[in-house]
Amino acid sequence: MIGLEEAGFCGDYCGKCPNYPQKCGGCVASDHMNCYFVKCCSNRGTEHCGFCPAFPCKKLSGFCPDDRPECPLGYHIENLRIRRVMGTEA
Repeated sequence: MIGLEEAGFCGDYCGKCPNYPQKCGGCVASDHMNCYFVKCCSNRGTEHCGFCPAFPCKKLSGFCPDDRPECPLGYHIENLRIRRVMGTEA
């Protein structure tokens, strides 16, 4: 089962990162307050970028976490659209 900390505020899937979980515990707000998306969501009181009224903003649209060939360009935005409907836990 995927943990909530693997679901990034930006829609990236932290579980694919080679630093997870040994060097990084995932997308936990208290651990990543230097991240633009964590700060923005925290300031707006939203669970993730998908719930923002400006979704998808220019910053999110220009962000490319797609560092692996099996991840299509823009998958993080699609993840957020799905999470908005299904919920992060699902």
